[in-house]
Amino acid sequence: MRVPPVRCSSRSALLSAGAVQAALAAAYGLGAIGQRPFLSLFSVVATATVLAVFARTGAILRRTDRNTDRIQRLHEELYRVERRTASWEELGESRHEECLRAVSDSRARMEQEFRLVEKRFSSLDRAVHDTHAQTEAFVDLRALVQPRAPLPPLGGWAASAGVLRPMIGWILDNGPKTIVECGSGSSSVWLGYIAERTGSAVVALEHDADHARATRELVRAHGLSDVVEVRLAPLEEWESGGETWRWYARDALEGLAEIGLIFVDGPPGATGPTARYPALPLLLPLCAETVAVFLDDAAREQDRAVSDRWAAEFPELVRSRHRGEKGLDTFMRSRT
Repeated sequence: MRVPPVRCSSRSALLSAGAVQAALAAAYGLGAIGQRPFLSLFSVVATATVLAVFARTGAILRRTDRNTDRIQRLHEELYRVERRTASWEELGESRHEECLRAVSDSRARMEQEFRLVEKRFSSLDRAVHDTHAQTEAFVDLRALVQPRAPLPPLGGWAASAGVLRPMIGWILDNGPKTIVECGSGSSSVWLGYIAERTGSAVVALEHDADHARATRELVRAHGLSDVVEVRLAPLEEWESGGETWRWYARDALEGLAEIGLIFVDGPPGATGPTARYPALPLLLPLCAETVAVFLDDAAREQDRAVSDRWAAEFPELVRSRHRGEKGLDTFMRSRT
């Protein structure tokens, strides 16, 4: 805080000296008038002495005034420096906090970017692993098949090699009499070649007429028409326990018996939240004692719900979960 200095003025001191000089002159005059010369002489000497003292005092006071002015200016300069220093400190604290916030924000963004990169690397690692697994599975399958026409592609909307390999392995080990596909396409041809070796029959249920016709042509091109039958089965309502689903027409199940393997890859999920649930309630009564059920796309939420419901409602089936491109759950029953 600025404290105003106290000044000592030499002007007031000189005025006081003048008053003393006037008093002594008056004393001298009185002494002379009163015929007292000694007193007059003393007054003169005293006056001269006092004047000399006051002259010295005036000089001292003038220097004091000058020094006081300098001190005042120094006080003012110090005050300005203090104000400037305080503003610098406030600015420094503000800039320091601003820098800390900037560093904190940068660190948060960097951590977020690192997490994103880590997530992407994790996804890439899974993709590389899945691609490697699918490649191995395709190589294994290709070694089992001697095609009579170019083989249809696997993956995407079609069943993947990772799903077909365990199915084909199970068929080769157990030789089921009847194989039922819910849906048709590339898998119908691949399964047809294996069924031809084991003496099995493949029945594919297809709700879409155009897709059924395309699959039949594909089967015919590979010379598998005697092994693979594509049945057109439009979706129709099926009710159980107060719930309703749209599933393949029941008349398409006519004549099915001793089913040893069921591949559930339809109907499409867009037809209902648990569109594939009716497969087991409707087909399990038509199955052999030893049967395997393969549920594709088991990683999807709605098909996980189907799998969980099957596991709860059909405890005689042993469920296994397999990591794959789109997920695969298997249900096995063996009473031999």
